[in-house]
Amino acid sequence: MARIPLTSDLIGEIEECLSSPDVAELKWGLWFANGILGSNPPQEFVKALLPRARAWLKHENWDVRDRALNIIIHLRENYRNYREVMLEMLQDPEPVVRWHALRECRTFLTRKDIPALLVFQNDKYMAETEMGSPLVYAIRNDALAAIETLCGKPFTKSEKVEPGEAGRMVYWWDWKPFLDWWSRRHSKWRFWERG
Repeated sequence: MARIPLTSDLIGEIEECLSSPDVAELKWGLWFANGILGSNPPQEFVKALLPRARAWLKHENWDVRDRALNIIIHLRENYRNYREVMLEMLQDPEPVVRWHALRECRTFLTRKDIPALLVFQNDKYMAETEMGSPLVYAIRNDALAAIETLCGKPFTKSEKVEPGEAGRMVYWWDWKPFLDWWSRRHSKWRFWERG
């Protein structure tokens, strides 16, 4: 994409797709818009994208929301409420969008946001790590990895397994070591708050 010259005609065609009521056209427009963001597009184009990308995060089509999320992430320094937007996207009804937001956690989460990740301990989104590999609860595992990073503490890893789709087994990292640590830590705080 970087080798395609950014002519006014190309920008115009992308704009036309982005303005289309047809979801397929809009998705193509978002794909191209994401592709040219790294190629120094005209500032007018970027300025026009900023409010629209935020609006597309509310689109009924999850793929549109996911592609708009790419724009938000790429242009995050232009959004004063980037952190709030990303926390909101962690709650998207579509697992792919939630997972995408979670994978960008280093750009918006802090240690105080660990409670926002606790809901993922039972997330049921399954994915293959590569073609033909075993299934894993991807969001569950990535959320635990994010928590370890935020805590600056690795937790003992033990793999759990259960039957999944079509008799295939699904694997994930056990959250119990973290949850035990979290519970002990919060019990101490509650004790000191009462005293």
